[in-house]
Amino acid sequence: MSKNDQLHNVEIIMSEMLEIQYKSKMFVNLLSEGESLSQNQLILLLQLKINGGMKATEIAEFFSVTPGAVTSMCDKLEKLELVERIREKEDRRVVKMILTNNGELKVQDLFLKFPQEKLIDMATTLHEVNQLMKKIF
Repeated sequence: MSKNDQLHNVEIIMSEMLEIQYKSKMFVNLLSEGESLSQNQLILLLQLKINGGMKATEIAEFFSVTPGAVTSMCDKLEKLELVERIREKEDRRVVKMILTNNGELKVQDLFLKFPQEKLIDMATTLHEVNQLMKKIF
């Protein structure tokens, strides 16, 4: 394979990655449309759902923010009764954020904006992309 072919492949990869990033941003915009919560707050709710809760340090790392910013974000969600803080039984100093029942319902409502067929298509396509990526990384 010539150097030009390699560079062409790199350009294709970068172009496709940027397109996926753009489409992901559009998806988050659609999720947050008409919502009173910020995109980061909505993404945090999704992360808590997927992970079954998270420690403040994990949230700070995910969003690349300070623990203070996490506290502020979680305080707002806690006031709205979407999340709650629980202390771990093994180490009472460790606090984990989890979704409340209202938080679970909020996550469900976010995705009910989309027709079932679209959700199935998105889930299938994203699963396939991730399976391909696992082969590479």
